[in-house]
Amino acid sequence: MSPENKPQEPVISDDELKIPDSASTKPTNDTHLTALLGVLIIVLILILAGLYLWSTTFTTPDTVPTPDNNNRPTAAENNEPESTNAEAEVATMNAMSNSTNLDTIAADLESTDLDNLDAELTTIDNELNAAQ
Repeated sequence: MSPENKPQEPVISDDELKIPDSASTKPTNDTHLTALLGVLIIVLILILAGLYLWSTTFTTPDTVPTPDNNNRPTAAENNEPESTNAEAEVATMNAMSNSTNLDTIAADLESTDLDNLDAELTTIDNELNAAQ
């Protein structure tokens, strides 16, 4: 290397090498205190929310309705024209065989009257619509 191409050392004064006091890398106690205070506030909010939810589970009433058997009409009070038909149909259904033989099941199926099913459903639908 020739002396002309030799790199020159930089000249830096002592004032330029000094680190300013405001650019200190050491964290201050204020930042630790702020972080700790933030964490404590969040924990306090979570505890209060948990206590609120816990207290509401004890104060909410039971939402399952209890059956009120006192308002149901007795058989004598229930003077619907379908009652005698319904009782006769139930008696007919109970008259079916308990056998598991295929011929007996087929005979029970053939004896079942499904012709008036649409008319009965229409009657029930009309009664429900009239009640509204």
